[in-house]
Amino acid sequence: MPDIFVDTSSEEKHEPEKPTPLPPLKAAAADIEPAIAKKPHNHAFATFCAHPNNVWFHDKRPDEDILLLLRKHLVTNIPWIVFTLVLLLIPPILFGFFSSSLGQSVIIPETVLPMRYIMILTLFYYLVVLGYGLVSFITWFYNVSLITSKRVVDIDYSDVIYHNVAATKLNLIQDVDYTQSGFIRSLFNYGDVFVQTASGAPNFDFLAVPRPSEVANIIESLIGRKPYTP
Repeated sequence: MPDIFVDTSSEEKHEPEKPTPLPPLKAAAADIEPAIAKKPHNHAFATFCAHPNNVWFHDKRPDEDILLLLRKHLVTNIPWIVFTLVLLLIPPILFGFFSSSLGQSVIIPETVLPMRYIMILTLFYYLVVLGYGLVSFITWFYNVSLITSKRVVDIDYSDVIYHNVAATKLNLIQDVDYTQSGFIRSLFNYGDVFVQTASGAPNFDFLAVPRPSEVANIIESLIGRKPYTP
């Protein structure tokens, strides 16, 4: 006769629940997030910034994490910086050229151009040059590319009043390639990354970004093409 007072429920074996596997895209993102977080560069002028703080863009979703922020390499700013400095030095050089060797005033007859007009033109010239430098800096600073857990986003900002935001889902990416040619690009380790998408979706070109091979590797890992290898 069975013993009705014995509790047999404790003798039942409960198999541990198996964790539900992540989809390939989320699994890839989970794998690379700790890896790229090992190399944070979260300062204001970073060109390769993993998990940037206080970064937002239009149409960003609440469950979307920004994994990587890219700008053109700092070296690409040298041409416009040098050009701006040269333009700033032109007025002093001209004034020095037209000045006498004895330190007298500028040799420009008052009847040709009054001195107050010369000062106004000089100030206007400096205003134009500084405006050119400011626009060049803003164009570099706000032209960014973002790699999120769901999309690739390219933000184009030019002429202060024009900006364009283009994005594509990671599952629409078909191929990722990069080029790095020339001594300067190899020395400073920057190049161009090209993202090809499905037909009908725009292609993305990340020009002159740092560590192009690693950027291409991260994107390929996110789309499940291969595991992330830093």
